[in-house]
Amino acid sequence: MSRSIRTAKGKSFFRKKPVRIAMRMLKATMKCILTIFLIGTITVSVFGCVMAVYVVTNYKGTEGIPDLKNINLNQSSIIYCKNDNGEFVENQHVQGANSIWKDLNKIPINMQNAVIAIEDERFREHYGVDWKRTVSAIANLVFKFSSHEYGGSTITQQLIKNLTKDDDVRISRKIREIFRAIEMERSSYTKDQILEAYLNILPLGSVSGVGAAANYFFAKDVEDLTIAECAVIAGITQSPSSYNPYMHPDNIKRRQRHVLNKMYELGFITVDEYKQAYNQELIFKSSMRRVDVQDYYADLLTEQVIEDLMKTYGYSTEWATQIYFRGGLKIYSAKDPEQQRKVEKIFENDDKNFPKPNKNDKEDPQAGIAIIDYNGRLVATVGGRGEKTANRVFNRAVDATRQPGSSIKPLAVYTPAINLNLVNFSTIVKDNKITLRDGSKWPNNYGKYKYGAMPIEEALQRSLNTVPAQLMEMITPQRSFDFVTQRLHLSTLVKSARVNDQISTDIDFAPMTLGGLTYGVRCIEMAAAFQVFGNGGIYNKPYTYYKVMRDDEVLLETKPLNDKVISEDTAYVMNRLLQRVVVGPHGTGRGQKIGSFETFGKTGTTNDNKDVYFVGGTPYYVGACWFGYDNNQWLRVTSYAKSLWKKSMDALHSGLGKKTFDKKGNTIEASYCYQTGLLASKNCKNRAIGVYKPDNVPDLCHVHGGVSIATKPVTSTQSTEKSTTTSSSTSSSQTSSSTTTKPES
Repeated sequence: MSRSIRTAKGKSFFRKKPVRIAMRMLKATMKCILTIFLIGTITVSVFGCVMAVYVVTNYKGTEGIPDLKNINLNQSSIIYCKNDNGEFVENQHVQGANSIWKDLNKIPINMQNAVIAIEDERFREHYGVDWKRTVSAIANLVFKFSSHEYGGSTITQQLIKNLTKDDDVRISRKIREIFRAIEMERSSYTKDQILEAYLNILPLGSVSGVGAAANYFFAKDVEDLTIAECAVIAGITQSPSSYNPYMHPDNIKRRQRHVLNKMYELGFITVDEYKQAYNQELIFKSSMRRVDVQDYYADLLTEQVIEDLMKTYGYSTEWATQIYFRGGLKIYSAKDPEQQRKVEKIFENDDKNFPKPNKNDKEDPQAGIAIIDYNGRLVATVGGRGEKTANRVFNRAVDATRQPGSSIKPLAVYTPAINLNLVNFSTIVKDNKITLRDGSKWPNNYGKYKYGAMPIEEALQRSLNTVPAQLMEMITPQRSFDFVTQRLHLSTLVKSARVNDQISTDIDFAPMTLGGLTYGVRCIEMAAAFQVFGNGGIYNKPYTYYKVMRDDEVLLETKPLNDKVISEDTAYVMNRLLQRVVVGPHGTGRGQKIGSFETFGKTGTTNDNKDVYFVGGTPYYVGACWFGYDNNQWLRVTSYAKSLWKKSMDALHSGLGKKTFDKKGNTIEASYCYQTGLLASKNCKNRAIGVYKPDNVPDLCHVHGGVSIATKPVTSTQSTEKSTTTSSSTSSSQTSSSTTTKPES
């Protein structure tokens, strides 16, 4: 056949209708493929450009790369306390219950390979980023060719994310993570170092890391795990809740076999090893040691060290916790174990120190106490009644915010008033209500009792509501709020907060005068605020440790700051005023005196009998105790805050030597006329002892005339003279119309 004939036949073939249709379909398909290819190319190019621009403008070398050299958490931390000779001795080994560090040479190769197989099969080949997985993940995100979502993160990327807790969902976070991973592998760490770190912090539900997981799931050391058991642990990490062996054994069995398939597919195990592991019976049991229950002091020490590690070094909560429990820290605690135990015994004795259970109550009333010294050292704390049965539990002296009632008055009202010289120890104030902005008269005293004019010291003894309300008019709620929050560091007060769909503020008359706060206060912060009355006006933040070391490096250290917040003169005037609350004839804190020690204090009880406070101090210690129901139930008896405080302080002072308050400044002690509040003359029949700042001494009583009685500086211990007033001794009480406080019964 000639060439022309063949050509003609060929042309006639392509002219056939079916062939023409097929050709058009082929061209359309090719155009579609080319379009998709071009779109993909453009997408990748744009993504690459965005990444390049981001890196050029934002990425700085090794910024944000975790320091893997400091995560070898294979040593228990140790707490040291001082003995009777003042020497630090070992008190407690901190037992980490959720992580056991294992060096890579202690982790079997099958455990390593199981994680690599299911998490990052090209881990040994890539340089921090598996671009094939990354592009596939992006393509799946865009084109949805698979219903299963899968990430492109490598082991290196996951390690960085777990350590930095960088959970930003924006694309910038993923780009940042990619370049951190590249930099980590390029110039910082080897593959073995990265894998070792990852295997030890791998999140596995109740535990972290393969070392703890071996104990928790199989009662074995990781070195003794079989291939089948390694595959189980490796499979959990994708979803620790869904693949928990104790909760979902069927789920984890399917997941384990998927891991074994990958291990076999990648040549990590032989066919015989695969078959044996596939059919091995799995027995789940835990051999993790139960951590001994530590006291409330050690609980707070734990929280403070973890919090300070986070603040000082920018660690995440998880990472700071790991360092505390498994970082080989040497923690020099401020605890005196004997002091702590004395207070614990009181709170553990239900029968002797707490009310009998009531059949109508859903729960028993609770209590909390925090006691510090005048340098801020926490002496003792207990956060609940009865024996403590678990670690790091709720501590009502530290964690609970409860209403302080009248115990706020010395802080928010009387101290600012004395400090500003608005009143002195014996200023006479009438028992009058004030007029609020809406024209209403406020507040009432508890029980609506009415009294005549009286000195400031009696008004404080009786814990009247009307007198501090008049003082608050002079101080202003804003100035009072600033004083207690900025100088005395009561951190729970709020400028504004939404509560039950209403805006609430503590910058107002009722909160600052009577203690009806938005949220309340904490015992430990109340004790710290009241310390200024016993040490000359110095505030020190409560602390539980002196220093924390790792190897020879001091990581953390706490020292008294000695922040002067009020004058020494103001502090001592307040000290003596508050002593009258304890020993005065009208004092709501009568009976609270600790042995022969000078004692100051203040009660606080809300009008609804839901919260009871007592805060007070001696020359040695100052403490705050709260009593009430967790569920805010009404209290039938309100005396237990006082009794628990006194029993605790009595125990702590047993055997201590005589000591007096020595921070008296330049104050002047003098007799004053109880009728006028002025310095008493020999003709004044009704006299009492007052203590005054040198720039705020009252004039001589002009009502009774006569020669003045000599005044003298307070330079040594002065016995607190009992008032000889003949004024009414009507039962003390206090209240208000809206937010009301009253003395304890």
